[in-house]
Amino acid sequence: MRLGKQIRRVDVQVSILMIIVTIFCSSCIYLVCYRMTHRDMINSLEERVFAIYDFLEDSLDKSMFEEINTREDMEKESYREMKRLLRQVKSATNMMYLYTAKKNEAGQFIYVIDGLEARAEDFRYPGDLIEPEIVPDMQRALNGERVLPKNIKDTEWGKIFITYFPVHDGEKVVGVLGIEIGAEHQYNTYQSILRMLPGIVLLVSLLSTAVAMVAFRRISNPTYQDLYNTDQLTQLKNRNAFQTDLNNMDAEGIRAGVGMISIDLNDLKLVNDRFGHYMGDRYIESAAQAIRAVVGKRGAAYRTGGDEYVILFNGVPEGELEEILDGICRYFAQRAPEVDADVLLSLSGGVAVYDKTRDDGLAALYERADASMYERKRVYHMEREKRRNG
Repeated sequence: MRLGKQIRRVDVQVSILMIIVTIFCSSCIYLVCYRMTHRDMINSLEERVFAIYDFLEDSLDKSMFEEINTREDMEKESYREMKRLLRQVKSATNMMYLYTAKKNEAGQFIYVIDGLEARAEDFRYPGDLIEPEIVPDMQRALNGERVLPKNIKDTEWGKIFITYFPVHDGEKVVGVLGIEIGAEHQYNTYQSILRMLPGIVLLVSLLSTAVAMVAFRRISNPTYQDLYNTDQLTQLKNRNAFQTDLNNMDAEGIRAGVGMISIDLNDLKLVNDRFGHYMGDRYIESAAQAIRAVVGKRGAAYRTGGDEYVILFNGVPEGELEEILDGICRYFAQRAPEVDADVLLSLSGGVAVYDKTRDDGLAALYERADASMYERKRVYHMEREKRRNG
């Protein structure tokens, strides 16, 4: 119930709408940035491999794909020249792996020349079988397709951009060129963006919501009052706030030790009729000032009707409540507005403390405090009549 009332507040609805709009807009920005960053990263890597491929496509001796088949062929001049070329290109372009491959007579993909040094742990000799997981991509390249990945691959050797290109001898594809670029920096940068953007979206959402709430309240309610729960004349809490607080306390089982003072203005109608509502409002405000001054932070004060007030306490004995009520009446008597000699502005009040043998809830406690107030009000009117008749 409390949540439902909160959601019905206009500033809360504006904030929820702002959150939705901000998340939607930020998500769109996130997706656009994601795609643009990803595409730019892939494009920059593709430009590098295309430059290498174009150079090697023109520079490679295509006869090596016929001449080199086994380790023994490493002594051939064509192997040595092409090995030297691949190592130079690899070194100049900072490639991770650069190698050629082909299909042997048995239909198996084998390495031809590996650009790594022979002493490297990952070096492959001519005739070594291509790893099974890359055979499908090798076949695509041998069919004439330039095989480019959509993403950087996270492997046990690091973050690598792996590509395969067909090597042509005239119109015929005679082998495959494998180009693998180390892309650790690009991969980590991209992952950082992916991790940071959701946090930025959340931060922007929270900030925009806070700004929306402050701006809305500043525009619609410059004094920052809770208009839904505040009595505008006295600035005490209103009846809605009283009912809400009472229901919440009841629901949470807060009953033992709860006390109430019920107060009613004497002769407010008479003051309104004879001296006007302006004086009646002064009467109401003066009572609220007295309550606020005497009660302070010991209890919560409410104006529950035209001339009715209730003060909620917790843990205050009934005797002390009587002293507080007496202090309110005396404070009011000293500062009440003067209207006429035959009209004495005064308050009537009653107190009650929760008793589980008499009260089945806080509403019953309120009824007892109210009944106590009306009994004293009845006594007040009887005494006033006696004075008039005396």
